[in-house]
Formats: sequence, C-alpha cells, structure tokens
Amino acid sequence: MDTIILTAEAREVGGTRVARALRKTGRLPAIIYGHKETPQAVTLVEHDLKVALAHGARMLELEIGGSKKPYLIKAVQYDHLGTLPIHVDLTRVNLDERVQVTVGIELRGVPKGVHEGGVLEQDLRSLPVECLVTAIPDTLHPLVTHLNVGDSLLVSELDLPDGVVALTDPGERVATVRALQEEVEAEPGEEGEEKSTMPEVIGRARDEEAEGEKSS
Repeated sequence: MDTIILTAEAREVGGTRVARALRKTGRLPAIIYGHKETPQAVTLVEHDLKVALAHGARMLELEIGGSKKPYLIKAVQYDHLGTLPIHVDLTRVNLDERVQVTVGIELRGVPKGVHEGGVLEQDLRSLPVECLVTAIPDTLHPLVTHLNVGDSLLVSELDLPDGVVALTDPGERVATVRALQEEVEAEPGEEGEEKSTMPEVIGRARDEEAEGEKSS
C-alpha cells in the first residue's frame, strides 16, 4: 500500500459557512484525531484529495508546517449526491501499530454453477479486518469460478495477505450460487368451480324475466 503525500494547512475551527467558503477556494476542511492528543483542524487541496481517494488511498502523509507524519483516513463525508468529498476525518498512527479497517470485496470470475443455470449472489461486500497500518490491503478480489450450484464462498476461505485477520464470523458467506427457481402460479379457475366460457348477458336475462311475468 503506497502512502500519498499531501500538503495541509492549519485552520481555525469554523462552522458551515467557513467550510463552504473553503470549498469555494478549492480546499476541504479536515480534522485530525488520535493518540490522546488535541484534535487539529487543517485544510487539504480538494483536487489532491480526490486523486488520492480515486486511487484507493487508506493513508495520507501530511506535510504540516514542514513536518511530515502519516495519518489514516478514518471517514470521508460526501455531498448530498454522494459524489464530492466535503470533509475528512483523519487519525494519528504509528507505522508499527495494528488498526481496524473495512476492506471492499469484488468477486472475480464466472462460477461453474452459473453455466449450469444458477445465479451468483454476493452476500458480503466488505470485510472488517485488523492489520498493521502499513499493510492495509486494497480491495479483495476472490475467485468464484469453482462454485457449483448450491456452493458458497466463506470468509474462512478468503486468501488474506499475511498478518491480516478477518474480524467477522469465519462461517459467514461471501457469495453463493443459488438455483434459479421458477414459480408457476395456478390460474384462477383451475381449482374449485369451473370457469364460465359464456359471458352473462344481463339485459337479455331481464327481458326474458319480464316476458315470463306478462305471460303468467
């Protein structure tokens, strides 16, 4: 995992108006927590941060006032459309400490069971793990080509990098190939009373009843 270096500037903590003003200048507000130190408010260049996030960065090395230190991206807040970052939470780290993060899962390959008429369903799209801060894995890409209809890929079967430990039930299903079930609904009238094949002619029936009353 590569660490991306960004330049940050210290800032005064402000409200929504201040944050909006910053974003108009091409900078984003961020806050640094951790290690029982006082939180520090900084700003980052929006373009640089977006490039880092697009490359899947988990850590940033920030240069603040001539000093460089590593920070873990803890949370990114996006706009109402979910496309533009508007605020970032960072946490202080030591390069030799273990951290807990969530890693995405993207399946690779077409299962055998799909060729047999099954359907692949992904049951787990991300995985909480613990590892050294310098060994945070990128998105996991497990192969599912070996799965037949009815088979599942379990968390315990994931090929995790050395030192990376899954923080969920080993028996939890990551993906499953399920049989495609076709339910044929019974048409009305198949059971019980037979359906009438002739429509009821209300007007004619009333005329016949009236004629019968006259003749009587």
